[in-house]
Amino acid sequence: MIRVLLVDDSALYRKLLVRALRTCSDIEIVGEAVDGQDALAKIAILQPDVITLDMNMPRMNGMETLAVLSVKYPMIKTIIVAAETRDDAERVVQVLEAGAIDVVLKPRASVSEPVKTLTNELGEKIRAAAGRMHSSYRGVNVSRPSRSFRRFRPDIVVIGSSTGGPAALYDVLTVLSADFPFPIVVVQHMPKLFVESLARRLDQDTRLKCCVAKDGEGLKAGHIYFSPGEQHLMIEQNAPGKLVVRLDDGAAVHHCKPAVDVTLRSLHKLAGRVKTLTVILTGMGVDGAAGAAALSEAGGKVIAQDRQSSVVWGMPGETVKLGAADEVLALDQIGDAIKRICCG
Repeated sequence: MIRVLLVDDSALYRKLLVRALRTCSDIEIVGEAVDGQDALAKIAILQPDVITLDMNMPRMNGMETLAVLSVKYPMIKTIIVAAETRDDAERVVQVLEAGAIDVVLKPRASVSEPVKTLTNELGEKIRAAAGRMHSSYRGVNVSRPSRSFRRFRPDIVVIGSSTGGPAALYDVLTVLSADFPFPIVVVQHMPKLFVESLARRLDQDTRLKCCVAKDGEGLKAGHIYFSPGEQHLMIEQNAPGKLVVRLDDGAAVHHCKPAVDVTLRSLHKLAGRVKTLTVILTGMGVDGAAGAAALSEAGGKVIAQDRQSSVVWGMPGETVKLGAADEVLALDQIGDAIKRICCG
Protein backbone atom coordinates (compact mmCIF):
# COMPACT_ATOMS: atom_id res chain seq x y z
CA MET A 1 0.00 0.00 0.00
CA ILE A 2 1.34 3.43 -0.97
CA ARG A 3 0.91 5.97 1.84
CA VAL A 4 0.01 9.46 0.59
CA LEU A 5 -0.24 12.83 2.35
CA LEU A 6 -2.30 15.52 0.58
CA VAL A 7 -1.00 19.09 1.01
CA ASP A 8 -3.25 21.90 -0.26
CA ASP A 9 -4.75 24.97 1.40
CA SER A 10 -8.04 24.51 -0.45
CA ALA A 11 -10.46 22.23 1.43
CA LEU A 12 -12.48 21.88 -1.77
CA TYR A 13 -9.50 20.68 -3.75
CA ARG A 14 -8.36 18.31 -1.00
CA LYS A 15 -11.85 16.80 -1.11
CA LEU A 16 -11.50 16.39 -4.89
CA LEU A 17 -8.15 14.63 -4.42
CA VAL A 18 -9.65 12.30 -1.82
CA ARG A 19 -12.49 11.38 -4.17
CA ALA A 20 -10.02 10.79 -7.00
CA LEU A 21 -7.74 8.49 -5.01
CA ARG A 22 -10.42 6.68 -3.01
CA THR A 23 -10.97 4.23 -5.89
CA CYS A 24 -7.26 3.26 -6.03
CA SER A 25 -7.01 0.08 -3.97
CA ASP A 26 -3.23 0.31 -3.71
CA ILE A 27 -3.16 3.90 -2.39
CA GLU A 28 -3.94 4.93 1.19
CA ILE A 29 -4.51 8.58 2.09
CA VAL A 30 -2.90 8.80 5.51
CA GLY A 31 -3.64 12.48 6.10
CA GLU A 32 -4.19 16.02 4.86
CA ALA A 33 -2.28 19.26 5.49
CA VAL A 34 -3.29 22.86 4.80
CA ASP A 35 0.22 24.20 4.06
CA GLY A 36 3.89 23.31 4.21
CA GLN A 37 4.30 23.91 7.93
CA ASP A 38 1.32 21.68 8.68
CA ALA A 39 2.72 18.99 6.37
CA LEU A 40 6.16 19.01 7.99
CA ALA A 41 4.60 18.71 11.44
CA LYS A 42 2.60 15.63 10.36
CA ILE A 43 5.22 13.74 8.34
CA ALA A 44 7.03 12.18 11.30
CA ILE A 45 3.74 10.80 12.62
CA LEU A 46 2.07 9.77 9.34
CA GLN A 47 5.22 8.55 7.53
CA PRO A 48 3.95 8.97 3.94
CA ASP A 49 5.73 7.47 0.93
CA VAL A 50 4.44 10.20 -1.42
CA ILE A 51 3.23 13.77 -0.91
CA THR A 52 0.98 15.70 -3.30
CA LEU A 53 2.02 19.34 -2.97
CA ASP A 54 0.18 22.50 -3.99
CA MET A 55 2.36 25.41 -5.12
CA ASN A 56 0.47 28.40 -3.71
CA MET A 57 -0.20 28.16 0.04
CA PRO A 58 0.02 30.53 3.03
CA ARG A 59 2.83 30.42 5.63
CA MET A 60 4.98 27.95 3.62
CA ASN A 61 4.42 27.47 -0.12
CA GLY A 62 5.33 24.50 -2.31
CA MET A 63 8.85 25.66 -3.18
CA GLU A 64 9.72 26.37 0.45
CA THR A 65 8.27 23.05 1.56
CA LEU A 66 10.22 21.05 -1.03
CA ALA A 67 13.46 22.74 0.06
CA VAL A 68 12.92 21.40 3.59
CA LEU A 69 11.73 17.98 2.41
CA SER A 70 14.83 17.46 0.27
CA VAL A 71 17.02 17.88 3.36
CA LYS A 72 14.96 16.35 6.17
CA TYR A 73 13.00 13.67 4.27
CA PRO A 74 14.82 12.90 1.00
CA MET A 75 13.18 9.47 0.65
CA ILE A 76 9.66 10.94 0.42
CA LYS A 77 8.58 11.44 -3.20
CA THR A 78 6.75 14.63 -4.14
CA ILE A 79 4.13 15.10 -6.85
CA ILE A 80 3.35 18.75 -7.60
CA VAL A 81 -0.31 19.65 -8.15
CA ALA A 82 -0.51 22.95 -10.02
CA ALA A 83 -2.72 25.19 -12.11
CA GLU A 84 -1.75 25.73 -15.75
CA THR A 85 -0.76 29.38 -15.35
CA ARG A 86 2.49 31.13 -16.28
CA ASP A 87 3.30 31.84 -12.63
CA ASP A 88 2.80 28.21 -11.61
CA ALA A 89 4.70 27.02 -14.70
CA GLU A 90 7.80 28.98 -13.66
CA ARG A 91 7.63 27.68 -10.09
CA VAL A 92 6.91 24.09 -11.11
CA VAL A 93 9.93 23.91 -13.42
CA GLN A 94 12.12 25.12 -10.55
CA VAL A 95 10.83 22.48 -8.11
CA LEU A 96 11.07 19.72 -10.74
CA GLU A 97 14.70 20.68 -11.28
CA ALA A 98 15.11 20.63 -7.49
CA GLY A 99 13.87 17.05 -7.15
CA ALA A 100 10.07 16.83 -7.31
CA ILE A 101 9.07 13.70 -9.22
CA ASP A 102 6.34 15.00 -11.54
CA VAL A 103 3.48 17.44 -11.96
CA VAL A 104 -0.28 16.98 -12.26
CA LEU A 105 -2.48 19.77 -13.54
CA LYS A 106 -5.51 20.84 -11.57
CA PRO A 107 -8.48 20.08 -13.86
CA ARG A 108 -9.85 23.07 -15.73
CA ALA A 109 -13.45 24.13 -15.14
CA SER A 110 -14.26 22.89 -18.65
CA VAL A 111 -13.28 19.30 -17.80
CA SER A 112 -16.48 17.25 -17.62
CA GLU A 113 -15.16 14.53 -15.29
CA PRO A 114 -12.46 16.08 -13.07
CA VAL A 115 -12.43 13.16 -10.60
CA LYS A 116 -11.88 10.59 -13.35
CA THR A 117 -9.18 12.76 -14.93
CA LEU A 118 -7.35 13.04 -11.60
CA THR A 119 -7.76 9.35 -10.76
CA ASN A 120 -6.12 8.26 -13.99
CA GLU A 121 -3.23 10.72 -14.03
CA LEU A 122 -2.49 11.24 -10.35
CA GLY A 123 -2.91 7.57 -9.44
CA GLU A 124 -0.49 6.56 -12.18
CA LYS A 125 2.12 9.14 -11.15
CA ILE A 126 1.89 8.23 -7.47
CA ARG A 127 2.53 4.60 -8.43
CA ALA A 128 5.45 5.68 -10.61
CA ALA A 129 6.94 7.70 -7.75
CA ALA A 130 6.65 4.76 -5.36
CA GLY A 131 7.74 2.43 -8.16
CA ARG A 132 11.29 3.72 -7.95
CA MET A 133 11.55 1.31 -5.04
CA HIS A 134 9.61 -1.45 -6.86
CA SER A 135 10.87 -1.46 -10.45
CA SER A 136 8.83 -3.41 -13.00
CA TYR A 137 12.06 -4.10 -14.91
CA ARG A 138 13.92 -6.06 -12.23
CA GLY A 139 14.20 -9.07 -14.53
CA VAL A 140 15.63 -7.17 -17.50
CA ASN A 141 19.23 -7.92 -18.43
CA VAL A 142 21.02 -4.59 -18.03
CA SER A 143 24.57 -5.67 -18.71
CA ARG A 144 26.40 -2.93 -20.58
CA PRO A 145 26.06 -3.33 -24.37
CA SER A 146 29.34 -3.39 -26.26
CA ARG A 147 28.28 -1.99 -29.64
CA SER A 148 30.81 0.56 -30.83
CA PHE A 149 30.19 4.23 -31.63
CA ARG A 150 33.45 4.37 -33.60
CA ARG A 151 33.10 6.32 -36.86
CA PHE A 152 29.49 7.19 -36.02
CA ARG A 153 28.73 10.91 -36.29
CA PRO A 154 25.06 11.89 -36.11
CA ASP A 155 23.29 14.64 -38.00
CA ILE A 156 20.87 15.21 -35.11
CA VAL A 157 20.46 14.31 -31.43
CA VAL A 158 16.98 13.51 -30.05
CA ILE A 159 16.39 13.33 -26.30
CA GLY A 160 13.18 11.86 -24.89
CA SER A 161 12.20 12.26 -21.23
CA SER A 162 9.21 12.29 -18.91
CA THR A 163 9.00 11.79 -15.13
CA GLY A 164 12.17 13.24 -13.62
CA GLY A 165 13.08 14.74 -17.00
CA PRO A 166 13.60 18.45 -16.17
CA ALA A 167 16.35 17.74 -13.63
CA ALA A 168 17.91 15.10 -15.89
CA LEU A 169 17.87 17.43 -18.90
CA TYR A 170 19.61 20.12 -16.86
CA ASP A 171 22.38 17.69 -15.90
CA VAL A 172 22.87 16.49 -19.50
CA LEU A 173 22.56 19.76 -21.42
CA THR A 174 24.67 21.97 -19.16
CA VAL A 175 27.69 19.78 -19.99
CA LEU A 176 27.58 20.68 -23.70
CA SER A 177 29.61 23.56 -25.15
CA ALA A 178 28.38 26.47 -27.28
CA ASP A 179 30.09 25.07 -30.39
CA PHE A 180 28.15 21.77 -30.27
CA PRO A 181 28.13 20.68 -33.93
CA PHE A 182 24.59 19.33 -34.35
CA PRO A 183 20.99 20.32 -33.50
CA ILE A 184 19.34 18.77 -30.45
CA VAL A 185 15.60 18.06 -30.29
CA VAL A 186 14.01 17.43 -26.88
CA VAL A 187 10.62 15.79 -26.35
CA GLN A 188 9.62 16.20 -22.70
CA HIS A 189 6.17 15.13 -21.51
CA MET A 190 4.82 18.36 -20.01
CA PRO A 191 1.99 20.83 -20.65
CA LYS A 192 2.53 23.75 -23.02
CA LEU A 193 3.28 26.53 -20.51
CA PHE A 194 5.59 24.28 -18.51
CA VAL A 195 7.61 23.35 -21.62
CA GLU A 196 7.97 27.04 -22.47
CA SER A 197 9.19 27.78 -18.93
CA LEU A 198 11.67 24.89 -19.03
CA ALA A 199 13.05 26.05 -22.40
CA ARG A 200 13.54 29.59 -21.05
CA ARG A 201 15.40 28.35 -17.99
CA LEU A 202 17.69 26.10 -20.03
CA ASP A 203 18.35 28.95 -22.46
CA GLN A 204 19.69 30.90 -19.48
CA ASP A 205 21.55 28.03 -17.81
CA THR A 206 23.19 26.23 -20.77
CA ARG A 207 25.72 27.46 -23.30
CA LEU A 208 23.46 26.53 -26.23
CA LYS A 209 20.53 28.48 -27.63
CA CYS A 210 17.33 26.84 -26.35
CA CYS A 211 13.81 27.48 -27.62
CA VAL A 212 10.41 25.92 -28.30
CA ALA A 213 10.34 24.70 -31.90
CA LYS A 214 8.14 26.41 -34.50
CA ASP A 215 6.52 24.81 -37.51
CA GLY A 216 8.71 25.12 -40.63
CA GLU A 217 11.79 26.13 -38.63
CA GLY A 218 15.14 24.93 -39.93
CA LEU A 219 17.32 23.18 -37.36
CA LYS A 220 20.72 24.72 -36.59
CA ALA A 221 23.82 23.29 -34.96
CA GLY A 222 24.34 24.31 -31.35
CA HIS A 223 20.60 24.88 -30.78
CA ILE A 224 18.18 22.95 -28.55
CA TYR A 225 14.60 22.69 -29.82
CA PHE A 226 11.79 21.61 -27.49
CA SER A 227 8.68 19.99 -28.86
CA PRO A 228 5.80 22.29 -27.86
CA GLY A 229 3.45 20.98 -25.20
CA GLU A 230 0.28 19.47 -26.66
CA GLN A 231 1.78 19.09 -30.17
CA HIS A 232 3.88 16.37 -31.77
CA LEU A 233 7.17 17.30 -33.43
CA MET A 234 8.31 15.63 -36.64
CA ILE A 235 11.48 16.18 -38.65
CA GLU A 236 11.50 16.47 -42.45
CA GLN A 237 14.32 17.12 -44.91
CA ASN A 238 13.77 19.79 -47.56
CA ALA A 239 15.18 19.86 -51.10
CA PRO A 240 18.52 21.44 -50.14
CA GLY A 241 18.89 18.73 -47.48
CA LYS A 242 18.16 20.92 -44.44
CA LEU A 243 16.31 19.40 -41.48
CA VAL A 244 13.01 21.18 -40.82
CA VAL A 245 10.44 21.03 -38.01
CA ARG A 246 6.86 19.97 -38.73
CA LEU A 247 4.35 20.25 -35.89
CA ASP A 248 1.33 17.96 -35.79
CA ASP A 249 -1.89 18.17 -33.80
CA GLY A 250 -2.72 14.47 -34.16
CA ALA A 251 -3.93 12.07 -31.50
CA ALA A 252 -1.88 11.25 -28.42
CA VAL A 253 0.52 8.31 -28.73
CA HIS A 254 1.05 6.16 -25.60
CA HIS A 255 -1.29 8.70 -23.94
CA CYS A 256 1.40 11.33 -24.62
CA LYS A 257 1.34 14.52 -26.64
CA PRO A 258 4.04 15.33 -27.54
CA ALA A 259 5.29 11.75 -27.99
CA VAL A 260 8.92 10.78 -28.44
CA ASP A 261 7.97 7.96 -30.80
CA VAL A 262 6.34 10.37 -33.25
CA THR A 263 9.59 12.32 -33.55
CA LEU A 264 11.69 9.16 -33.85
CA ARG A 265 9.40 7.61 -36.45
CA SER A 266 9.74 10.73 -38.61
CA LEU A 267 13.53 10.36 -38.46
CA HIS A 268 13.29 6.65 -39.25
CA LYS A 269 11.82 7.66 -42.61
CA LEU A 270 15.02 9.63 -43.24
CA ALA A 271 17.37 6.94 -41.92
CA GLY A 272 19.07 6.39 -45.28
CA ARG A 273 20.17 10.02 -45.36
CA VAL A 274 20.12 11.24 -41.76
CA LYS A 275 21.95 9.65 -38.81
CA THR A 276 20.28 10.01 -35.42
CA LEU A 277 21.69 9.71 -31.93
CA THR A 278 18.75 8.92 -29.62
CA VAL A 279 18.94 9.46 -25.86
CA ILE A 280 16.14 8.05 -23.68
CA LEU A 281 16.14 9.52 -20.19
CA THR A 282 14.09 8.81 -17.09
CA GLY A 283 10.35 8.57 -17.64
CA MET A 284 7.16 6.67 -16.97
CA GLY A 285 5.74 4.39 -19.66
CA VAL A 286 7.22 3.09 -22.91
CA ASP A 287 7.27 6.15 -25.18
CA GLY A 288 10.41 6.35 -27.30
CA ALA A 289 11.47 2.71 -26.96
CA ALA A 290 9.91 1.46 -30.20
CA GLY A 291 11.20 4.43 -32.17
CA ALA A 292 14.68 4.01 -30.70
CA ALA A 293 14.64 0.32 -31.65
CA ALA A 294 13.60 1.11 -35.23
CA LEU A 295 16.34 3.72 -35.60
CA SER A 296 18.90 1.36 -34.07
CA GLU A 297 18.04 -1.29 -36.66
CA ALA A 298 18.42 1.37 -39.36
CA GLY A 299 21.95 2.29 -38.28
CA GLY A 300 21.30 4.91 -35.61
CA LYS A 301 22.79 4.81 -32.12
CA VAL A 302 20.97 4.84 -28.78
CA ILE A 303 21.88 5.77 -25.20
CA ALA A 304 19.54 4.80 -22.35
CA GLN A 305 19.73 6.09 -18.78
CA ASP A 306 20.39 3.33 -16.25
CA ARG A 307 17.95 2.16 -13.59
CA GLN A 308 19.91 3.42 -10.60
CA SER A 309 19.95 7.06 -11.70
CA SER A 310 16.42 7.15 -13.19
CA VAL A 311 13.52 8.52 -11.20
CA VAL A 312 11.32 6.04 -13.10
CA TRP A 313 12.98 3.38 -15.27
CA GLY A 314 10.06 3.02 -17.65
CA MET A 315 11.04 4.57 -20.98
CA PRO A 316 14.76 3.73 -20.73
CA GLY A 317 13.95 0.31 -19.25
CA GLU A 318 11.72 -0.57 -22.19
CA THR A 319 14.44 0.64 -24.56
CA VAL A 320 16.92 -1.72 -22.92
CA LYS A 321 14.34 -4.52 -22.90
CA LEU A 322 13.94 -4.18 -26.69
CA GLY A 323 17.71 -4.48 -27.16
CA ALA A 324 17.93 -1.01 -28.68
CA ALA A 325 20.49 0.58 -26.33
CA ASP A 326 24.11 0.76 -27.45
CA GLU A 327 25.07 2.18 -24.06
CA VAL A 328 23.26 2.16 -20.69
CA LEU A 329 24.73 4.98 -18.63
CA ALA A 330 24.27 6.77 -15.34
CA LEU A 331 22.85 10.26 -15.68
CA ASP A 332 26.14 11.95 -14.83
CA GLN A 333 27.84 10.10 -17.72
CA ILE A 334 25.36 10.90 -20.49
CA GLY A 335 26.38 14.48 -21.27
CA ASP A 336 30.02 13.44 -21.63
CA ALA A 337 28.98 10.49 -23.80
CA ILE A 338 27.09 12.81 -26.15
CA LYS A 339 30.18 15.02 -26.41
CA ARG A 340 32.40 12.01 -27.09
CA ILE A 341 30.15 10.71 -29.87
CA CYS A 342 29.40 14.05 -31.49
CA CYS A 343 32.62 15.98 -30.98
CA GLY A 344 35.24 13.23 -31.01
